[in-house]
Amino acid sequence: MKKKVLAVMLSLAMTTSLGGSVVFAEESDSSIYDVENYEFEDVTITIHTRWDEADTSGPLYQEIVDSFMEKYPGITVECINIPTESEWLNSESVLMSDESSMPNIIVEYGGSRVADYVEQGLIVDMDPYYEVYPEWEERFNSMGDSLTDFTSFGYEGTYGVPFTAYEVMLFYNEDILDENGIDPESIESWDDLMDACATLLENGVQPFDMGESDDYRFGHLHSVLNYKTYGVEVAEELGSREITYDGEEQLAIYQMIIDAVDAGYLGTNLLGNDDGQERSIFNTGGAAFLFMGTWYCAEDHTGMELFDEEKIHALRFPYVNEEYKYEDMGGGNEAYYVVDTGDEAEVAASVLFLKYMTSEEMVNMFVEGYPSPMCVEITTDAGNYLSLEANAIIEETEAVAGDIENYDSASHMTNTVRQSLQGIAMGSTAEEIGQTIVDLIAEYE
Repeated sequence: MKKKVLAVMLSLAMTTSLGGSVVFAEESDSSIYDVENYEFEDVTITIHTRWDEADTSGPLYQEIVDSFMEKYPGITVECINIPTESEWLNSESVLMSDESSMPNIIVEYGGSRVADYVEQGLIVDMDPYYEVYPEWEERFNSMGDSLTDFTSFGYEGTYGVPFTAYEVMLFYNEDILDENGIDPESIESWDDLMDACATLLENGVQPFDMGESDDYRFGHLHSVLNYKTYGVEVAEELGSREITYDGEEQLAIYQMIIDAVDAGYLGTNLLGNDDGQERSIFNTGGAAFLFMGTWYCAEDHTGMELFDEEKIHALRFPYVNEEYKYEDMGGGNEAYYVVDTGDEAEVAASVLFLKYMTSEEMVNMFVEGYPSPMCVEITTDAGNYLSLEANAIIEETEAVAGDIENYDSASHMTNTVRQSLQGIAMGSTAEEIGQTIVDLIAEYE
């Protein structure tokens, strides 16, 4: 299914606590869904997040939390912040497996992991709250639909509140390309990109320097190459096993990555560098290209010469098959899911927090400091030149899909696929990668 994607621009120390009480205001609607009319007393909620205090967005998220607690002094918000994705996923899995340790709100990306929680009755359906507050639901655009709609898994309702959005793009260093006679506008296809990489390497310039110690890097490359080769519908075809991970379609994707690795285009220390080192190398002129989500545009580039001089620019990720030129990896970047801990007060306070977080005032404050695409309507002018370039690309996008593993019904698939893809950096063949994934799937089934 294809649909025009609306470009909506300019997009917490571990603690757990239970308990609290809620008192209904005497003259208010006593509906459990009318959270604005609650009077909260000594309610503590915990949020499990990937918020990074060292990142530009971290203090902005904390500002939302602090201002919420100031407005609602009967509610305390405590946060578990784990920025590293693999550690965050492992922590979430452990906490959600024990009723006594479950957070009240989790940050997730939709897909099969959340579907498992929905099946267990652990995630609150937001529809009754939107019936009470229809104007709240109207604040969301279509970019976050894939994070909140689980009908493909057999569950009716709306699960989760989407926040930031993204699209994976190709970023390049203008000076490096110019010095090597490469016209960025000529890079439209994957073959064009590989030719540019060959030219750069011949001239002693490193094209990419990926940080695959963060295994989502090859994971994202695998996803976006699929969409640029077969279109976004391949996500559901692979997820339903109509297409298999050891079939010819996926072997072709693995081989594209292998060829680029073997040629030296993708990195000099793939398993030694993480994504932060990858960006640092690019930001200081050590590599010509970076492929990354549009959150890169919103990061803190203060004092970065290349950014100050507007030498870094955005391109749509190159297509493999031209018919899928405008189909991309992207959509909702994160959603917040209310966990049904069995405590009515905690659930109500959690919903109220998310309603506050996605309010006009808080969203505008957030994007003014972190100009990212958003799943929520914004009414402020904020951004930087790179965000504006990315937004122009998003405006022309026809269809998006997120991490391809999220469309599989098995919740282990993200780890299974990403860890298997790391074998590429260790010399595995395409057939070995496919067989490893299929064998691991069989072990779970």
